[in-house]
Amino acid sequence: FTAEGCGLCPAAERWVKQLPQKGLTDNDVVILNFHVDYLDQKKGWVDKFASPVFTDRQKQLARLNLFQTVYTPEFFISGEVLHDWRAHGLDAINFVSEFKPEANINLEAKQDKNSLSVHSRVSVEGDENKQYSQLYLALTENNVISEVRGGDNAGATFNHQHLVRKWLGPFKLDANGKADMTTEVALEKSWKLADMSLVAIVQNMENGYVLQGLALPLKDR
Repeated sequence: FTAEGCGLCPAAERWVKQLPQKGLTDNDVVILNFHVDYLDQKKGWVDKFASPVFTDRQKQLARLNLFQTVYTPEFFISGEVLHDWRAHGLDAINFVSEFKPEANINLEAKQDKNSLSVHSRVSVEGDENKQYSQLYLALTENNVISEVRGGDNAGATFNHQHLVRKWLGPFKLDANGKADMTTEVALEKSWKLADMSLVAIVQNMENGYVLQGLALPLKDR
């Protein structure tokens, strides 16, 4: 979770960008870069990528971690807050990746003029997961250039990666822990489909654990 007006956030974005050099590519980790809106007035710069929907998502994750406050930059890995991302981020990602996924996700996407038709099929394992799990969908975009003219980062030019454009859900699973659904997602003309991905995550909303995540590049759709 980040914001263009946050002076500490550029370092966090640089850390994320160097993950492929550490052996963690987009095939290994699903990254969601949410821009929050609560710094817009405090920092003197309105982040055009921020949304109260993204802020609500951060607050939701904070509550699952029994925290009352949110801040930027803030990292969550598999639903769990990561306090010292510089020191422990790589270890945390590698640790989580060793666990067997407890959900299966199948995604299909088809572009139709100014919308994307998304077909999602999901199944989860375990009684508790079947009871509490939900599906979320996101559209992300890479290589989004932005010039910041105010706030802590005045004069900086960002090249945002994994920028969340849309966040959809929660979509509930049935009593058997399954979902088979089609969702129509509106696309904006300014978005570059060749740089975008469709992301799905299945999360247990009782304990916060992410059962599985999947990113589908849209460049060939």
